[in-house]
Amino acid sequence: MPYTALKKFTVLDLSNRLAGSFCAKTLGLYGCEVIKIEPPSGDLTRKWSDSPNSCEPGDSPLFHHLNAGKKSVTLNIDSPEGRDILGILIQKSGVLIETFQPGRMESLGFSYKSISDTNPGLIMTSVTPYGQTGPHSEFDYTELTVFAMSGAMHREGLPNRYPIRYGAEVAQYYSGNLAAAATVSALLKFLRKGKGDWLDISIQECMAGHPHQIGRRAPFIYSGELDPREQPRISASGTREPYAVGTFRCKDGFMSFLPLGARMWPNIARMIDREDLISNPLFEDSDKRTANRIELESIFQGWLNERTRQEIFEAIQEAGIPGSPILRSDEVMKNEQFLNREYFTLVDHPQQGQIKLTGDPFRLSAVDKMPLRPAPLLGEHTEQVLTETIGIDTNHFMSLRERGIV
Repeated sequence: MPYTALKKFTVLDLSNRLAGSFCAKTLGLYGCEVIKIEPPSGDLTRKWSDSPNSCEPGDSPLFHHLNAGKKSVTLNIDSPEGRDILGILIQKSGVLIETFQPGRMESLGFSYKSISDTNPGLIMTSVTPYGQTGPHSEFDYTELTVFAMSGAMHREGLPNRYPIRYGAEVAQYYSGNLAAAATVSALLKFLRKGKGDWLDISIQECMAGHPHQIGRRAPFIYSGELDPREQPRISASGTREPYAVGTFRCKDGFMSFLPLGARMWPNIARMIDREDLISNPLFEDSDKRTANRIELESIFQGWLNERTRQEIFEAIQEAGIPGSPILRSDEVMKNEQFLNREYFTLVDHPQQGQIKLTGDPFRLSAVDKMPLRPAPLLGEHTEQVLTETIGIDTNHFMSLRERGIV
């Protein structure tokens, strides 16, 4: 459920990729009115889907996720009249989010300088793969390329195989979230001083600055040592108990564990009813437990094989060991914690019917909530926005539509 914290601000969403679209969606959850500008043919993500059947006859699940709560205005910004309309909308907005190649906004007549001359309070958030400057600024990208170029990929995978990237679009969603946070900080500046700003968001730099990557880069920064790929469950820093790190099968699925440090070894031994292992010479310290991890893991796995995920989850909570059941998608939707906090929100979509969307990953106790709207149909709000916000009359609007401008 969106909150009303930033309801006074209008966000013009010119993004056409995941990072910018997620930034705009997040601002919508904070309460901003988000107007998505699409070409008359529609945003490309309307038809992006991993499932050939999931987006018929309507839009893709990805589009629903990225654009819930937004308004859709179709506009051909390559036409002179389309650019004139865009210029008016920009003047009436508090935030502009764009993901074009650097220089594209200026070529359309909307450099930040020209915009800020007439709308000095505007915040323009530009989200690009490599930033507005530098030798790579004009390069295109995929999730793979920005992940690899951030340094995050070198450490992932087996030592005798090729590096791999994380699943899904981690770099793009993470940078979209940072872009939203940076935009809110600029809004605070606007509220204090009445001045806007131009935010240059580089997806590559966001991922390179991810806390996980900073930690893994630390050995090189401080001692010149690379962080090589290791066998699964082995920690180069010696802070893990390797026999109980990672993913394991159990009676009805999979469990994930990450016990950090030797201090957790006695807890694990007691949890699996093998307190005798604590004094066993083969396992009496971290080095020996690492050297004999195969044997120890076999004992651990034997305990897991006899128990369900729920039974194991209750046992690790009592023992104080970090771990969790691995839930399937259907189990996530039925999870009692999510249900209790009403995280997933049911909305009515005119084409898809009732669908569940993710809600807010935060709670504001002193701010009113608003109902979450579904993602808009293509051009659903074009007439409303152009007539009410800009003042275009019905005849002019019909002319624009007939000529393919809206």
